[in-house]
Amino acid sequence: MKAELFSAFNLPYICVGLFNMNYRFAIKEPLSLRLYSPVYQIGFKYHILKEDTLWSALSKDYNHLLFFLEGKANINCNEFINQNICESEFVLVPISADFKCRVLTQCRVVEFSFENLFDIDDNEYVQKLLKLTDRVSHSFAPLSFREPMGKFFDHLLCYILQLVEKPILNEIKHKELQILLQALFSVEELVSLLHPVIGKTSSFRNQVLRNYRQISKIDELSDILGSEKRSFSRKFKEEFNQSPYQWLLNQKAKHVRFSLADAEKSLEDIRKEHGFKFAGHFTRFCKEQFDTTPMKLRRQLTYSK
Repeated sequence: MKAELFSAFNLPYICVGLFNMNYRFAIKEPLSLRLYSPVYQIGFKYHILKEDTLWSALSKDYNHLLFFLEGKANINCNEFINQNICESEFVLVPISADFKCRVLTQCRVVEFSFENLFDIDDNEYVQKLLKLTDRVSHSFAPLSFREPMGKFFDHLLCYILQLVEKPILNEIKHKELQILLQALFSVEELVSLLHPVIGKTSSFRNQVLRNYRQISKIDELSDILGSEKRSFSRKFKEEFNQSPYQWLLNQKAKHVRFSLADAEKSLEDIRKEHGFKFAGHFTRFCKEQFDTTPMKLRRQLTYSK
């Protein structure tokens, strides 16, 4: 079965045994390695994260699937606070997301960074995902591995740990991961996981997600994307099912909520970080978005930890 599964990709079957003997228990110090890619931020990376540390070093320019091979952690990502994740589970961190991971026990994590997970040419499958985006809500709850995902990562780590520098490997492993996800998980499960990155026009969506945090006015975003204002608003509503103004307001609320969950930041610093000139403006925003004051929301979020 193993030989049949991986024969199409010419993968050395002995790698599983080599990895089990030499690497799984031998490496104890913090470590980050990657499968060679011409674009540094894209592709597969392998991290060993030390117990009782914080991990937040993810590029905001790309989407990330985080596969936990070992250990236990607690993640804050945008509006989702205090999500536990453990061995043989994975989650999505989308472009521009706020992210912080508290490592509870030593973790081994494979990070896959990407712009588009599924081939844009595979229009039939993408349309299946799109049809469910209005009926299935986004959840940050992790999905659990299903076999043969464990074997997939064993083989992948052989290449990473042996520093194999072949750019084609990233393309092959990306394609293989895509096939595994489609084969092992229902469309509903993948929509729940991937909701933020599923769009009608992936290039437009990615450009918006990558740039919206740099602007203070909607006109600035349409200028960055090189689009006339009326055309931009129409295309935006088709893609996100909201007006640009309402969508940006919702994104701001997510980032404010994430900041308030960080007990080490003062309310004054959070107010300034998110562009509120006066404390009253900040309080009014929180009452409108969360139906409570910044201080009360902070207490709720930090108490839940």
